Amino acid sequence: MDTTLRVSKGYGNQVKYAFILPAFFFFFILVYSPYGFKDFFNVGGKTWTFHLLMLISIMAGVLALTRLVFSVLYKYVPFRWWHYVVWCLGEVLVTSFFFALYSTLFYLKSGGMPYFTALNYSFRIILLTLIYPYIIAITIRIIANKSSDLENVVKEPEDSLVKFYDEHKRLKLTIDPSAILFIAADENYIKINYLEHDRVKVYQLRNSMKSFEADAAKHGFVRCHRSYYVNPRHVRLLSRGKDGIIYTEFIREGVGRIPVSKQYYQKLADML
Repeated sequence: MDTTLRVSKGYGNQVKYAFILPAFFFFFILVYSPYGFKDFFNVGGKTWTFHLLMLISIMAGVLALTRLVFSVLYKYVPFRWWHYVVWCLGEVLVTSFFFALYSTLFYLKSGGMPYFTALNYSFRIILLTLIYPYIIAITIRIIANKSSDLENVVKEPEDSLVKFYDEHKRLKLTIDPSAILFIAADENYIKINYLEHDRVKVYQLRNSMKSFEADAAKHGFVRCHRSYYVNPRHVRLLSRGKDGIIYTEFIREGVGRIPVSKQYYQKLADML
């Protein structure tokens, strides 16, 4: 749960939860009526089905808003899976606030109901109902990520590994290209920044960036600057700094950022 979150990017892929979760809630209530829902919402001169339709409309609106916020933050904040679990619980809590407000307003005509009593009831019924689709969605995404990682390992033939040689043509490092974050030039050396067991490491060897040109395109690396090659698979976005320079923002936190020259910007942007 402490690994980096990988979910579909963009609001279009997140807003579907504003339809799926309310639909699940609707049918769950129809079938099971947990915590005496039908009796609890037989109030205000309206049927419980009327209240149910109103509540799923409220839920859809809340989720549409929270998923919009999430899709924006996801572009800039390196989420981990436990962050996402907390986010889902937050959605349950926020939805409960609005459900409780709705309930107390209708109960005013029947002698009233304490807000926190309604909040407690709303939180229990929403958590009981939505925990199932949340768990299923999270499980499916984790399995999909693991399957994708496994396929990349299985399909990775020996000759597709990146081999780095020093200036005397001696083999110094053999590595899976998907583990490499970026490669930087430092005078007469190149520094390979890569991930190993979810930790960022740097391997330095004496050679020039020119020695890597032939293998760069073959392994999916893009030149983003005179002194840098970057792996687009690890780049979250490109952003312009206060100094006017465009930088890469990496998915993995703690990597830092590297500059992107104007002449290389469009090619890298098209690959994200």
